Amino acid sequence: MQNETLHCKNIPHNEIGILKRYKMIRKVLINDEMRITKAHMSYEECLLTAMSPAQKEVFFVIDEWWKKYGYSPSLRDIAYHRGKMGLGNTKKIVDKLVELGVIKKLDGKGRTIRPVYINFRNLE
Repeated sequence: MQNETLHCKNIPHNEIGILKRYKMIRKVLINDEMRITKAHMSYEECLLTAMSPAQKEVFFVIDEWWKKYGYSPSLRDIAYHRGKMGLGNTKKIVDKLVELGVIKKLDGKGRTIRPVYINFRNLE
């Protein structure tokens, strides 16, 4: 494998670094998935995203909660402020907002919902 050109589709980043460090590869061809993407949307760009009225309502609840308290609302908090009792539909709306790219959240962890323009290292 001395001084070979690699296509890095299935090689993790940490292994590429190790191979480069020990000069086992000369050139690394990076696929499109590994490229740095555009910076996250701003608040104004989020508002211009096509959202249903319910999605806009949930987005505004999350945004105002961050402005007021400085941390993430739970799904129960979002549902309560919308005047709803069930969490299922609220979760579907939050998941759709994640797909649209206007909010981020970590699966399986509580209180990690945030607008994309708010950056915290421990939430990435």
